[in-house]
Amino acid sequence: MKINFKYLFKNLTFNPHLIIKELFFDLKKDADSKKFNSTSKYIWICGLPKSGTTLIEEILENLPYVKMDRSIFRVFPNKNKIKLDNVEKYISCFPEQKYSYIKTHLEYSEEIINSLLSKNFKIIVTFRDIRDVMISRYFHILSEKDHWQHDILKDLSFEKGFIKSLTEKTDKFPAVKFQEPIIEYFNWIKKWKKIENKNILKVHYEDYNNNPHSFIKKILDFTSFREFDSIEIEKKLSQKRDYEKNLPLEQKLKRTSKNVSTFRSGKSNIWKKHFSEEINKKFNDLLPENIQQILN
Repeated sequence: MKINFKYLFKNLTFNPHLIIKELFFDLKKDADSKKFNSTSKYIWICGLPKSGTTLIEEILENLPYVKMDRSIFRVFPNKNKIKLDNVEKYISCFPEQKYSYIKTHLEYSEEIINSLLSKNFKIIVTFRDIRDVMISRYFHILSEKDHWQHDILKDLSFEKGFIKSLTEKTDKFPAVKFQEPIIEYFNWIKKWKKIENKNILKVHYEDYNNNPHSFIKKILDFTSFREFDSIEIEKKLSQKRDYEKNLPLEQKLKRTSKNVSTFRSGKSNIWKKHFSEEINKKFNDLLPENIQQILN
């Protein structure tokens, strides 16, 4: 059994009670894994930030799955550096015969996807209305003081700040290659929308808000864990949301281990409340193609 000592010692320092609880929780999951018949051992979640990937994580946490990059019993490299020439290294980190998952914002790559599918991975791709994604992203930036756009947005009006967040680069941008966020997000959605495969499940965040039980059941069917109850899982998710919504996002982002949260409001069509005529015009002018190309 591999032990992630770096993760263990880091969280023992900041939150020892929580990490001990997580240790026994993940240990029990792995011990109980032999009780289940599902052959869906490995799940790879792909989605843009603020598109519902955390929701999928929370559903999987109610199943026998253990998160690859936030567990004492899993060791996983920096997931932001996955490329075609190193993806096999990441794949090899998944322990055999143990239910495991990872969440990434991985861009579509036919070669990488084929590598995952050839090793019996199942892939869940999340989509959300790009207007809601960009609104949620804007409020996230305001709450995360270390974000590369935070300093240029924090003192602006909502309209000016939001429009600037769609395109503006700063000296704090962490990568060499820059693409305007609104263009990057549009192209990400368009490329992933095209793929069809029985081992790739495409889900829309709006469907969860419309019918949580049906949405969760779709995940249970895809992972072959039909013995779990979607109603019970949604009850747990709802209780967690009721607690999380009363905490500032900045506070939730600073928590350690699996306790980190990016949840803000979780609503659909929030763009209708925030888009002025000027924002709507500017937003659509900035898109590389008509927005209908990537909506549901």
